[in-house]
Amino acid sequence: METIRRKELHADQKKKRTEKMSAACLQLTEATLAYPTADMERKEEITLWGPETISAMPGAAAWMRDDDAYYKICLLMRDSGMSWDNGPYRTAILAINDEMKEWEEHGTAYEKWCQDGANMDDLHEKSLFTEWNQATGKSEFISSGDIKKNMKIQEFTPEMLQQRDDLNYFYNFQWNQERSPGCPNTRFEEIMKVPDQVELLELVAVGDNHGVAKCDFGAVFVPKSALTHLQYNGGCEIGTIFDGEITFTPQNKFPWRLKKNGITFTYQDNTDDY
Repeated sequence: METIRRKELHADQKKKRTEKMSAACLQLTEATLAYPTADMERKEEITLWGPETISAMPGAAAWMRDDDAYYKICLLMRDSGMSWDNGPYRTAILAINDEMKEWEEHGTAYEKWCQDGANMDDLHEKSLFTEWNQATGKSEFISSGDIKKNMKIQEFTPEMLQQRDDLNYFYNFQWNQERSPGCPNTRFEEIMKVPDQVELLELVAVGDNHGVAKCDFGAVFVPKSALTHLQYNGGCEIGTIFDGEITFTPQNKFPWRLKKNGITFTYQDNTDDY
């Protein structure tokens, strides 16, 4: 009987030691904190997590024993945008809102300007424009290097600038390609030229001896023979539209010239659709 009692006491002590060890090994690895939001009507939660056994990453319990734990949590919430009351996240959002309001104000002012019958003719007039010159590292007037005898810098309209950009793009990326290595000259070499083009042309001036048309690449000189052809094939007046083969003449007043017998198609029905 004494032996049985002794065994029971031993088992009871062993059970208590096991429970005590288990309690000592308990670790708080997660802690969820709830905090009020700016409107005070709801709460947000933030969960802290970390394994207790890794000294470099202490668990939530050890981390929260830090005297500045709650202050650090506040900083984390602010910087992550979880707390709307202050912080860089709130500042960035408010800056975006202010910018959107500014856009709306500009749009409202523009609509009012249009409704008031604003005169936009000045937007299409010729003017001086600047561009960045990579060679000099400065902004210079466009075509300032081509000053004529009258010592005046060429002026451009927005349409002329677009034509100039189109011409530069095609010259550099479409018309002038590198030769393949199979050519007799095995060294890569660019063929720098402006090939003849067939373009949609619109007459913008008609004189006794010649006319002037425009296309996507600039002004086009139209000889008198072409004007006569147009006169007998649908009309020859400002606004007349036709297709023509043009050649590049950079040394002349007009950079392009309609080739002899270069009219390829005429549009007899000259409407505002073109």
